[in-house]
Amino acid sequence: MMTQIGKTIRFWILIFLASCGPATLSDLRCEGEAETRKLAEALRAVESKEDLQRAVPGLRKRFNKIADLLIEARALPKEDSQPSFASEQLFAELARLYEMPGGRELIESAQLEAVQKLKR
Repeated sequence: MMTQIGKTIRFWILIFLASCGPATLSDLRCEGEAETRKLAEALRAVESKEDLQRAVPGLRKRFNKIADLLIEARALPKEDSQPSFASEQLFAELARLYEMPGGRELIESAQLEAVQKLKR
């Protein structure tokens, strides 16, 4: 009985470790698409400078996650691809918030750490 439990636990640990990170460019693309969609949704909820100020810590985490995915993708062979609907939504939301007084500075402060990661 104990060996069966031990085998089961080892099996689930192996499955967990094997599934911890994206393995292919396709996996990274799917995860990046999901993160981009979540970021666009978070930005869509922002209606004022005060909303944006409150959202900056969460936005910073999302930008950093996307930067980490881009860094992982650097090691994989490149493929041509078209911009996704989520990336177009993100672009539209960023453009909208850049027009808000003080919005550009707040967005750029949220992106700063991610941009620095990408430059390394």
